[in-house]
Amino acid sequence: MHRRVASTVAAVLPQTYSWGNSSRPQDPSRVAVEDVPDTNDYGIEESYIARHRASDSDSDVDTHEYSRNAPQQWRRMDSRGESILSGLGDEERDRMRRSPDSIRHSSPLNRVAEEEDTEAVGLVDTIGQQLEPEDVEEHIQWVLEENGLYGGSYKRFLALYTFVPLTALFTFAVLILLPPLVWLNPSSSSRYPRFFQSPLPEVLLSSAMFTFGHQLRVPLYSFSSLLLRPDIASLLSTFLHVLVVNFLRLASLALLQVRHNMDYPTPIWQDTSFHTVWWLSLNVAEVLVALVQGYQHIALYRDVMVPPGREREFLEQLKHVAILHENSGDPYTWRDSQSHDDLREVEDQPREESRRNSTALDSRIDRDFDKLLAIKSREELEEVYGIAVIKIPVFVSCLQRFDSIILSVGLMLLLSSSYLCSPLSIPVSDSEVISYPTISHVPFSIILPIVLFIHTSLSSLYTPLVLPRIGVHTAAYVSVLVSLMCFFAGLAVWGVLS
Repeated sequence: MHRRVASTVAAVLPQTYSWGNSSRPQDPSRVAVEDVPDTNDYGIEESYIARHRASDSDSDVDTHEYSRNAPQQWRRMDSRGESILSGLGDEERDRMRRSPDSIRHSSPLNRVAEEEDTEAVGLVDTIGQQLEPEDVEEHIQWVLEENGLYGGSYKRFLALYTFVPLTALFTFAVLILLPPLVWLNPSSSSRYPRFFQSPLPEVLLSSAMFTFGHQLRVPLYSFSSLLLRPDIASLLSTFLHVLVVNFLRLASLALLQVRHNMDYPTPIWQDTSFHTVWWLSLNVAEVLVALVQGYQHIALYRDVMVPPGREREFLEQLKHVAILHENSGDPYTWRDSQSHDDLREVEDQPREESRRNSTALDSRIDRDFDKLLAIKSREELEEVYGIAVIKIPVFVSCLQRFDSIILSVGLMLLLSSSYLCSPLSIPVSDSEVISYPTISHVPFSIILPIVLFIHTSLSSLYTPLVLPRIGVHTAAYVSVLVSLMCFFAGLAVWGVLS
């Protein structure tokens, strides 16, 4: 509106003013003033504005500048632009003399999203002038993240993540080789079928139990959400899941009849039951599920990662797209304004071409829908972890896989030792015939609450209520330390360290 007023004023102000049909040149003093105009941001001369204000007082002319007998040189301007200018106060005139950008930025109205994106991208142009060289990269990364992008090569990160399955594979290899190399089994007889020897039954049973417990996560969380609010419900569902997992571990010992085939009255590493418990503790399915989930989480960032050295190129593209959206006013321009004409043309097209158009539209909608799902999944993951998944160092992910394997072995050794010392593990038929003087409920009643507490505490570290506050690094380091303690404690209760 200000530009329209300015153009109107400039159009109605002539260089020579007349009264009626007569015209006379301007006064020399006035001409001298106009030779050096005070031009504001709009290009309007201040001398013009002063004259309009003087001309508004009933067309009277200054007596000290002009003679009474001289023909009148000034007339009242009836244009809309002049009337608007003459009616403005001092503050309004000062405000109107400013540029449109200054008026827009000083306005209390919010700016549009495209403008904010363009200004965020424009900050990169002044990085070299305002920041130190060592802070340039950090500032670029910040601008990228503000626009939903992340610096780094996707292929390089994927190659580095290969160390995570390699760490799990190496840990499994060491744990598999320990029993036959360090803790030899003196008994060569096997109670399993010929083509189904150990450790196949143990590994398959532990994988089946983990799968069953893993499928109960969602029902347990849904049940907890009915009772408590979501943040507390995650803690309750974690505790319930820990109860289910440890109950399934005890059920595995009963299904394999570990106590029925023990050669010693108490758990000891020379007994064949130690090897059975050892293979049961190697939960391969849990590690495989974690690895698959890790790769799925990384795949969500495939389309938003910027290769090193191309940050400015991507920011320029964002700036160009933001300008296009701002000019068009409608980011979704797949349909023109002539919608009715387009519909008539589509109806007149052959059937095959219409099918191709509908197929292309469906595929585009599917792609957009997949992008929205990826954005939602990334936001949910970042709410749980507190940071983007690709920002988690690969070393921390390796620690998590090592921690899960070692913790499973340690808790299984502790739980099985206390259970096999309890009368609960003795068959009813054998309890009346065979006397077990060392059998007692005390070890099981002590170790079971400890195992549940440790397992619940470590699992709670990865809940949305705790993990964003302490960070993934802290959770991984604490879990590794506690897992190693449980591992060596489990070896101790079986007499391996004695």
